[in-house]
Amino acid sequence: MENYSKGESRTVHVPPPLSLEGAVEMKVTNGSKIRNLMGYAMSTLSDNNVRHITWNGTGNAISKTISCVEIMKRKVKGLHQITQIGCLRVEDFWEPKVEGLDSLKVNTNIPAISILLSKDPLDTNNPSSSTSSSSASSNSGCSRGRGSSCGSRVRSSGSGTVVVVVVEEMIVLL
Repeated sequence: MENYSKGESRTVHVPPPLSLEGAVEMKVTNGSKIRNLMGYAMSTLSDNNVRHITWNGTGNAISKTISCVEIMKRKVKGLHQITQIGCLRVEDFWEPKVEGLDSLKVNTNIPAISILLSKDPLDTNNPSSSTSSSSASSNSGCSRGRGSSCGSRVRSSGSGTVVVVVVEEMIVLL
């Protein structure tokens, strides 16, 4: 690339991140501390004027974004959720230094996630919408150690024992 000089650079969210008017936007980065994010998010969501919060993360921060959302759903019962995954497209334009070469456009796609949490019911027609119910979160006080049966129920029948595992599902819109 010694024959090219870097020109303009643009970033485009595909699709655009979820947002609602009046929602608090939490941008999670790889260097963000979960304790700091959760402290701010919990204090703002405890305010009665704030009804919605969006969590946005890209690249290596996606797992941290999901962790923050799951912690919030465990602490605040009855939240409604819509999840959207996509990418952050970075378009770099390179101009030639030598005559006879064409301009280049380099696209880099970085994975991204956007999660909207709301105290109010959201669009139930959206395939990625879900509600954290109190029955799915009722096991929050149990230990999560090795061999723990947290989140599972044991039912015994005449011929043997059947273990039913309760897992909260998260539907993601692609």
